[in-house]
Amino acid sequence: MSSSNGKLRYDGRVAVVTGAGAGLGREYALLFAERGAKVVVNDLGGSHAGEGASQRAADVVVDEIRKAGGEAVADYNSVIDGAKVIETAINAFGRVDILVNNAGILRDRSLVKTSEQDWNLVNDVHLKGSFKCTQAAFPYMKKQNYGRIIMTSSNSGIYGNFGQANYSAAKMGLVGLANTVAIEGARNNVLCNVIVPTAASRMTEGILPDILFNELKPKLIAPVVAYLCHESCEDNGSYIESAAGWASKIHTVRGKGSVLRPSLDDPVTIEYVKDVWSKVTDMSQAKHLNAIGEASGTLLEVLEKLKEGGADAVEDTFEFNSKELITYALGIGATIKNEKDIRFLYENDSDFAPIPSFFVLPGLLLTMSTDKLISKALPNAQVDFTNILHGEQYLEICDDLPTSGTLVTSGKVFDVMDKGSGAVVVTNTDSFDESGRLLVRNQSSTFVVGAGKFGGKKEPIAGVVPLQPAPSRQPDASIQYATSEDQAALYRLSGDRNPLHIDPQMALLAGFKTPILHGLCTLGYSVRAVLAQYADNDPALFKAVKVRFSGPVIPGQSLRIDMWKQGTRIHFRTVVVETGKEVISGAYVDLKSAQAKL
Repeated sequence: MSSSNGKLRYDGRVAVVTGAGAGLGREYALLFAERGAKVVVNDLGGSHAGEGASQRAADVVVDEIRKAGGEAVADYNSVIDGAKVIETAINAFGRVDILVNNAGILRDRSLVKTSEQDWNLVNDVHLKGSFKCTQAAFPYMKKQNYGRIIMTSSNSGIYGNFGQANYSAAKMGLVGLANTVAIEGARNNVLCNVIVPTAASRMTEGILPDILFNELKPKLIAPVVAYLCHESCEDNGSYIESAAGWASKIHTVRGKGSVLRPSLDDPVTIEYVKDVWSKVTDMSQAKHLNAIGEASGTLLEVLEKLKEGGADAVEDTFEFNSKELITYALGIGATIKNEKDIRFLYENDSDFAPIPSFFVLPGLLLTMSTDKLISKALPNAQVDFTNILHGEQYLEICDDLPTSGTLVTSGKVFDVMDKGSGAVVVTNTDSFDESGRLLVRNQSSTFVVGAGKFGGKKEPIAGVVPLQPAPSRQPDASIQYATSEDQAALYRLSGDRNPLHIDPQMALLAGFKTPILHGLCTLGYSVRAVLAQYADNDPALFKAVKVRFSGPVIPGQSLRIDMWKQGTRIHFRTVVVETGKEVISGAYVDLKSAQAKL
């Protein structure tokens, strides 16, 4: 309820505040009453250790409210008798709309010295008392289709605190209680949230340093709780920490985790757990789960993958922003000399966009991590940078491409062929954004020199994307680009750090006289040519590309891309100008629509 002057009001609402004789509870009660609510001021009147009882604490606050023109009644029941507390509200005002479970005591002891009584009294007042009051108020709130409930937790519950095992356990228990109350009340507009306050009170006097004690005024927290209890607040199941005029939401997160067995038929072993423990405890990809169903859903996905033999699949993450996109564009020859390339080189350009071939990288980096995929496909062969060559590449764009984000890439070996002098390992990778949207698909064929003659098949299975020979006529268009002697060194910055492309000794070991240009760098040049010739440099028109790397390029050589247009499919080959040798063959780009450059 809001008045015409914009102030949030509680006219017609009835608020029950437990432990309202002092500190936070008193401030809550006074504020609710000031804004029009009728208030039940509950306080047993005992000491902060839960000893004794007195009506004075509640009576004093009720008198304050009445003198200020508000309506209030006192309740002296223990919160363990929650039904009696709520009965006071019903008898006095006929309803209950707001319940702030604030009552609490302290009986601090070290773990070893905590007695049975210390444990029971603290948990009774904090946890059981909040449960009993909530349980009593809940039917009234559900029937009227309105209710706001606050549970009071503590930093001691969230983080733990020396000497407060009983208190910490009760306060964390209140978080679990609130989670379930929030779920059960949601359909009837009965919302439940948690306040995690740090305030000076009779419970914290003598514990906190004076300078901190004096600044942690309960009055600064009361508006936060009051807003959570207003009809305009739609939060449900939130944990809000507040102190000294500051507030923040807290929530739990769960890491990505790791599968602990290769398949459903395999057991979990201590040794396997040890090997993957760094993944189990890795929180770099942690996510907040809003409901128990989401947690169960993740586990079901893991089991489905295991059932399908998906344990052989591996995952990796790939983070990028405008810096990575620009570095890649420079690595494949984009230049400010061409005004249509500015959209690939300047993040503030109104049409800033990635060159689509950039998205071969997440799949490549996962695939070329030889210990993850390729070596698993050929367990008896030595696989390292000196004997692997990129044979073919397919890239398909499945949705609109972002200019920054974190991609999760899942990949597995799709096919293995025995070519005699070597083996061809085909890997499929899918990359998803943070919301689970499939953005790109990659298929890579890697030739492992010397890994053949293992008795395997020679031809690919269905699903390996085929090459397409160019038409037997003169090209419809050709574009020529010069590469720099530093082209490979620059392209390496995009993530493909294979030393074959910069280290002369490694190049010699691999059978080349000098370091060679990355095949995917040559692919990038070729895609740029097709976009320039048939898509007016609009990357949104790009759909897919398939290439075979048929020869090496030396950095500093020039490339000529010959193109043939057949509808929206652009066939192309890429040739080294200085030698006339074809280095990309059987290749094509599929566009969503195509037009020839005039």
